[in-house]
Amino acid sequence: MKETLPLQHSRHNKQDANIESVQIMRGFAALLVVLLHISIKGAQYGNDALKGFTIGEAGVDLFFIISGYIMCVSTIGREMNFGQFMMHRVRRILPLYWLTTTIGLIIFLYRPEIINTSGGETSIWASYTLIPNGKRYLNSNGWTLSYEFVFYILFGLLIHRGTYKAMQLSSVLLVIMAAAGLLFAYPGHTFHFLTSNLFLEFVYGMGIFYLFNKKIIRPNTAMGLVLCILGVLLLVAEMYFHVPGQQESRAWLWGIPMLMVFTGFLNLEGFIKGSRSRIKKLLLEAGNSSYSLYLFHPFTLSGTAMCLKRLGIAYNPYLFAFILFTVTVTAGYLVYIYIERPLVAVSKQFLAKKSPSKREA
Repeated sequence: MKETLPLQHSRHNKQDANIESVQIMRGFAALLVVLLHISIKGAQYGNDALKGFTIGEAGVDLFFIISGYIMCVSTIGREMNFGQFMMHRVRRILPLYWLTTTIGLIIFLYRPEIINTSGGETSIWASYTLIPNGKRYLNSNGWTLSYEFVFYILFGLLIHRGTYKAMQLSSVLLVIMAAAGLLFAYPGHTFHFLTSNLFLEFVYGMGIFYLFNKKIIRPNTAMGLVLCILGVLLLVAEMYFHVPGQQESRAWLWGIPMLMVFTGFLNLEGFIKGSRSRIKKLLLEAGNSSYSLYLFHPFTLSGTAMCLKRLGIAYNPYLFAFILFTVTVTAGYLVYIYIERPLVAVSKQFLAKKSPSKREA
């Protein structure tokens, strides 16, 4: 999510201008989600491609942790109010999301069975407003943005008091919300949504920012490698042993291992920056294009899978997975270059004209 799911770093803050470890993790997170959805397509087309790859769900949990961290990094030392903070979030997140939602709407009006093939009723108004009502969005990945914007609103309402206050107070509120979900059982989708333990993952990200910024944790390459390996091993073990309750306890079962991986990668920042390998450049480009990949891949996967079926080559799970992955990643990068970046530039100019603070400046 570019600020969620792949947030682009703020160009106004030197401190987050070049955190390559975070950018690479964005790419990893998006690729995990793509692989998860390829496994779902494999089941739908009866070829069992990437069968059992539930670990891909943890990509979303990593996105949420990244968001908590980046909201602190991109605001520390800057004076801003709620309107300015939310204006930047809206500019980065909504134009591309609304575009993909409109594409989904066109498809839905023409062939509704193609949208949300995994099941569930689709809500058009909720798709555009991101207000969760228990129904599916036209872009199936939009549900994560609903969580993102709740976090943004809480953090933004407190940002005038400074990053540390916003971080501390929003963390308290998010913990209370998650605790209410554990302590009380109340019917209704709104209560279930607002008390999800997923909100704790934003707290994880903010907490890691605090520990690094206060130098309580100092970068250590060896520690970084250990944390990354342990986090990955935990995720693989949960997938292999089919640990129950993975959806209901995501903040623990997926979130904590991903927190270990995230912290480990931050410890590797010095090593990563010192590398000049071609692989690193490819991973950074994956991070740059991760938001486009995240939002567009449901459409790319569906279209490509249907083409493979018509060509009679959807039966081979390895070829099916390889083609879907290659086409989807390539399409995501092209969308980033030719659609996302121009959209952001246009929305930035448009919203700058509407902003009183910009006129006064």
